[in-house]
Amino acid sequence: MPEFVPEDRANREKFKQNRLNSKLKERLGYSGIYSQRNYQQFFEQLSSLEQEKLLQEFKIAYYQIITDYFNDENLINEQIDRFVETAFFVNLPVDKVVKIHMELVDDLSRKLKLEGIQPDFLSDYRLALIDVIAHLGEMYRSVVKETCLISNLAS
Repeated sequence: MPEFVPEDRANREKFKQNRLNSKLKERLGYSGIYSQRNYQQFFEQLSSLEQEKLLQEFKIAYYQIITDYFNDENLINEQIDRFVETAFFVNLPVDKVVKIHMELVDDLSRKLKLEGIQPDFLSDYRLALIDVIAHLGEMYRSVVKETCLISNLAS
């Protein structure tokens, strides 16, 4: 029995994506996180004001990661997972994460110097940055891998 394929382009593309997701689910046991991302909510699609607001939210979340980083491993893993998942779904460029980290560490360094405290230990917080980038890199890598799988299934 032939499949019904919609005639208009938008519905046809959605139909193809749903069909590919079904095939992925059948073959691999999951439908893939990539298909859950909404291009219209990507960072680069947002207005300047929306980008600034979103970056401010990321700064607050990252500050929490930094302040808790060497305390509770379970808590920090949850915080990093939430941060990375949010960054992934809005397609936040990695350089923005690095910039957030650098600005936060520079700010903390200035405050510590004003209080007469040597900020040398702040270099240890590079581990937090590495941790976040590693998680985010894995998420983006899975998109590339899944995109290749989808392309192969479509062929």
